[in-house]
Amino acid sequence: MSRQAAIILVAAAAVMWAGSGIAAQQFFAVSDRNAMELTNIRMVVSGLLLFVLSYLLGGMEKSFAVIERMPTIVISIGIYSVVGILLMQFSYFAGIAAGNAAAATVIQYTCPAMVICFDAFKFRRWPKKSEVAAVVLAMGGIFLLVTGGNAEKLSVPLLCLLWSLASGAFFAFSSIYPRKLIAKLDKYFLLSLGMLIGGVVSFLLVEDLDWRPFFAADAWFYVAFIILFGTVGAFLLFNVGLKYLTPEEATVTATIEPAASVVLSFFLFGTLFGAVETLGIIMVIAAIILPLLRRGNR
Repeated sequence: MSRQAAIILVAAAAVMWAGSGIAAQQFFAVSDRNAMELTNIRMVVSGLLLFVLSYLLGGMEKSFAVIERMPTIVISIGIYSVVGILLMQFSYFAGIAAGNAAAATVIQYTCPAMVICFDAFKFRRWPKKSEVAAVVLAMGGIFLLVTGGNAEKLSVPLLCLLWSLASGAFFAFSSIYPRKLIAKLDKYFLLSLGMLIGGVVSFLLVEDLDWRPFFAADAWFYVAFIILFGTVGAFLLFNVGLKYLTPEEATVTATIEPAASVVLSFFLFGTLFGAVETLGIIMVIAAIILPLLRRGNR
């Protein structure tokens, strides 16, 4: 596969992820189901589909062999499943429900800045200049997005801001914590098992276990899009493209997601951002790209 084709696949995955946020916003507009209930059905069904995919691609047998040799690894998988997947997806949907998909997605993408801060703390080193600039850009961008430049008011609902920041933190955790797991286990197997374990745990947090409302005439399409395209399809395309790109190239291409979310929100919902808020969005996207560009030029 050519590099250009790989970039197209990763970009398509990013658009699908953005589309899943848009679909969730529309779902909450037509349904009385809450964020945890949507998270529950997404994780369980997506986990089952990814489990089949892992089997078909041959990664399941190798991964079960690893678990048999290292049974304590199940504890790490469980932590990743609940904190890294369940809480990340729930807080993202909660942010959308409290505000809108565009704002929630952009705010969630402060994740790379959080990873930079964590790595600096963990390894007891000062961040590089490009990393400091990325953190400043991310913080400044979020300030402009949520205040419109006026610190005395919020242009984004407070709950949307808090849930989306929490989602970014859990996103950062899911980027850091499973590094050793990914080195030992098939990535599709790990993601499918994480989804299934998180989905089972989410049953404990759902009051109404009735899935029938998700298949209502005005809701089923959005749920299907979130599961088939925004989860299974997006991860499949991203991982296929990643084989032919460096991680830096794939991550830069995936920054299309917050931009796509803003554009789709405008055309589908008429969501408008002022000049100051738009500058904030651009700053957040620049914060994601800057350290990777600097790393690639070394």
